[in-house]
Amino acid sequence: MKTLKVHGALFALAAVVALLTWTRDRPNASDARLPLVWERDTTEVVAVRYRGPQLTVEIQRLSDERGDFLWATQLSERPATAPGANSAGPAASPEPLEYPVGGPGHVLVARLASLRVIRDLGPLTPEMATRFGLDSPAEEIEVRFPDESRTLAVGDSAFGGQDRYVHDLTTGAAWVIGSDITRPLTIGDGAIRERWLHRYPDADVATVRLSLPDGRTREMARTEAGEWTDPDAATPDAAFANFMQRVEQLAIGGYGAEPDPARTRPVLRVDYLDDNGEALGFVELLHDPQAERDPWYIRSETTRIVAFAVNSLAERVEQGLAEVF
Repeated sequence: MKTLKVHGALFALAAVVALLTWTRDRPNASDARLPLVWERDTTEVVAVRYRGPQLTVEIQRLSDERGDFLWATQLSERPATAPGANSAGPAASPEPLEYPVGGPGHVLVARLASLRVIRDLGPLTPEMATRFGLDSPAEEIEVRFPDESRTLAVGDSAFGGQDRYVHDLTTGAAWVIGSDITRPLTIGDGAIRERWLHRYPDADVATVRLSLPDGRTREMARTEAGEWTDPDAATPDAAFANFMQRVEQLAIGGYGAEPDPARTRPVLRVDYLDDNGEALGFVELLHDPQAERDPWYIRSETTRIVAFAVNSLAERVEQGLAEVF
């Protein structure tokens, strides 16, 4: 969700957070030492579908004018993740929950594209099926490629850990696979949803344009030192820098937002541009003053849909608008 750097201690902290996050979003190098049972390119994964006793999650590869992306549809018989950080508690999810897939979900798909296993158990026998909980499995993972599908029946946890026994219904082979494959699917949106508002390199941002619903706009340029100045002036604007720190802290509270168009009003749009004036991304902040809870909404190029915003952070942005307009 990193958008714009600030100088000093905040700059250093932002750099560390960004590094840790991008590292987390990649498969672990130690995976390469595990036995490989099938290997396909990640882009060949058309869909991943998990079916469990309380949760069904399907991840699909879709595309639009900005390119390919992963999208999840989730059905749950249990309460879904609470939408906003300030919510009183979890909300029921009788309808499908749709949301963009974030970095951890991309790693999961990459692991399923080239599946490596903890242990190869050989062909599944009836005795093994009973011992490993694979005689009547309650969970299943299907990986769909353009030319085939591979389906894994998921059994009990392996002794002494959270790794799981699985049975490849295509080949009859049995394996132990890591919990880093099964656990995110059993959690669903809480583990694999998109949490970042932007994915472009922060260094690419040269200009920001702020727009209010009444038509007022303000455009500012960022210097090499990370300070914000008017395009026609060289003096850093400390008030604007303070406001951009608040915008930088905006966060996604969850998905499943259905704002009432008759009550919801736009508050602010921020567009991020590169050196050539080309669009990198945007963020829109919306507010429903009549909502009893979770009155703030957010949308960006990564969410593609309106999501819940973290209320306290959204309020700070609205309060700071007077500093820059």
